[in-house]
Amino acid sequence: MHCGVPELDCGEYMFIFSQAWKQLGRHPWRSLLLLLVSLIVAMWSTFGGAVVHENTKARTETLDKQSATAVVRPSSSLLQTRQGDDSSWTDHYLSWSDYDKLASAAQTKGVQYKYTVAESIPVRQSASIQAITTDSTSKASEDKTGGNLTLQSFYTSEAAQVNEYGTYKVIEGKGLDYSNSLAQNVLVSEELAKKNNLKVGSTIKIGNPTDSETTYEYTVCGIYRYTSNPDNALGDDAKFAKDNRNNVLYTTYTTFAINGLDTTDGKGWSVPDLNVVFTFENRSDIDKFAAALKADLPKGMEVSSPTIKHYMQSIEALNTLSETTRIVMIVLWICGALALIGLVLLAALPRSNEIGMALLVGVSKGRIAWQFMLETLFPTLIGLAIGITIGATCANPLAGALNAQHSVHATGGLIWQAIWIGALACIALSAIAGIRVAAFRTMRMFQSPYISDSATSEE
Repeated sequence: MHCGVPELDCGEYMFIFSQAWKQLGRHPWRSLLLLLVSLIVAMWSTFGGAVVHENTKARTETLDKQSATAVVRPSSSLLQTRQGDDSSWTDHYLSWSDYDKLASAAQTKGVQYKYTVAESIPVRQSASIQAITTDSTSKASEDKTGGNLTLQSFYTSEAAQVNEYGTYKVIEGKGLDYSNSLAQNVLVSEELAKKNNLKVGSTIKIGNPTDSETTYEYTVCGIYRYTSNPDNALGDDAKFAKDNRNNVLYTTYTTFAINGLDTTDGKGWSVPDLNVVFTFENRSDIDKFAAALKADLPKGMEVSSPTIKHYMQSIEALNTLSETTRIVMIVLWICGALALIGLVLLAALPRSNEIGMALLVGVSKGRIAWQFMLETLFPTLIGLAIGITIGATCANPLAGALNAQHSVHATGGLIWQAIWIGALACIALSAIAGIRVAAFRTMRMFQSPYISDSATSEE
């Protein structure tokens, strides 16, 4: 009975298998090292491949699906000159007429967009709500700063998603109702609510930045908590209380406008900080938009994309992990290959006597080569299978433990790629063992060790 391979029947194969297993058992530590090195290389290659693939996907395919928004805001260098107790800073604010000019420039270049609005002013505190302060907070009067709180309004939820203070979620109560033009509601931070013992339904009173006699009354509809921390957002490290993002009150643009705060003739801190958020169909349109506005941008202003910037910040940890795993994979491949080749040679090279004696008793080189190859294949293939399984199933937990801050999963294509490449590597290693047998010179059988051994056995 033959198994499809010339000259060797099934019984002979079973004998070769059993001899290979016995040989592995005679050298358990060497066999275990072959298995462990194969396992470690396979596991990290699968995990590292998943991380690199996810990072590439995040920076291309997923990035292209991000909301394409752009804003025209002060550059970092201009922001460094800002003084929270100097109302002349409002001279840098863009007005509706400024935005009309910029919008016309973009339309002239054929850039299509939609837009929404965010607008804010500092407001004065009252007995019903006191701002959060620290020892380092400036003691400048509200006549100088416009107030120790900030009232930030949004026209739509899309505007809130690109909030300069960071994204937030409502943890108590409900969010803002952008469709209700009569609502006088605000959201307060959990820190501010705790300081003032505010709850959902509490009423607060705040004052106009330049007219302390003018006040506005709002109902707390919800309490929020920040879920992101943009680079320029300040917390307890803010010099002025109004710049501490935990002192920001959120309301709708409609409420803001009904209270007369969206004014075009304000002075000092009563001039609203108007931020028009442009939305495009394609991310590439942001570059076209920036190019179209370049000649008309006021000094110190720049075009940026809050959503893209926030997204890129969110995958920084993943990118760092990807670069690290890539380096580790290269080092591991080199060291692993050298270790495996060394172990295979260590198992095959010193066995000249064994090969010679087997040939003297009539065993063919092909049969000996099969045994040597199986001695390499068994532990490396087992290590490969276990390593790929661990790498694939533990990719996401391991990435989390390594602070990837992003989901990482081994795709089916990646797993199959690891299987085929790993299997080819195992075959290549076993071929080295087989070549050792093929390279054995038959003439060595007639040298004294073999002759004496043979003669002794005949006697």
